[in-house]
Amino acid sequence: MKMLKTSAAILSLAIFAIACKDENPIPVSVEQKELLVNGDPSGGKFTFYSFGTGGVVLNTDSASNKWDFGIRFEKIIINSRASGPGVAAVQIADGAFDNYGTAPETGYAYDTTASTLAVKGSAWYNYDPITRVFSPKAGKVFVFKTNTNTYAKMEILTADPTDDNGNPVTPPTRPTKIKYKFRTAVQPDGSRNF
Repeated sequence: MKMLKTSAAILSLAIFAIACKDENPIPVSVEQKELLVNGDPSGGKFTFYSFGTGGVVLNTDSASNKWDFGIRFEKIIINSRASGPGVAAVQIADGAFDNYGTAPETGYAYDTTASTLAVKGSAWYNYDPITRVFSPKAGKVFVFKTNTNTYAKMEILTADPTDDNGNPVTPPTRPTKIKYKFRTAVQPDGSRNF
């Protein structure tokens, strides 16, 4: 009888632990990042970023699934279909980054062709062609389904024109780089909760 009660207690604890795991995902930390990217709007190399490593991926790995998104000037590509061999996808949601607590189950977009990209035109920024200054639109949150089947959210904070060393430039000097500052949160346990 005592063994039966002990077995029942262990079973109850196991069920409780499994239920709690589903309700309490691994806490995510918000990290602020900087990327210095190609400032040529007409072409050149992209800078590739991985949410899995939290950093830049070498251009020599552009044909791999090691990166989630790439950025050049204002153009953002997603490692999927037309832009790479990965399975990453994204959507841009309206709302405050800190209040965005759950990634949607559906509604993600892929780079289906070179001219039909997941991140369309100026959906996330305002641009002044005279100063070549970007102003990220307030309340735009990028929600990613990554190449490693996890979820991430990102908010672009600034996009400043610079020289090759990341020093600010002002018109009429043309920038050669754009310094992006953004913040991210990645849910490593595969759940959609941030």
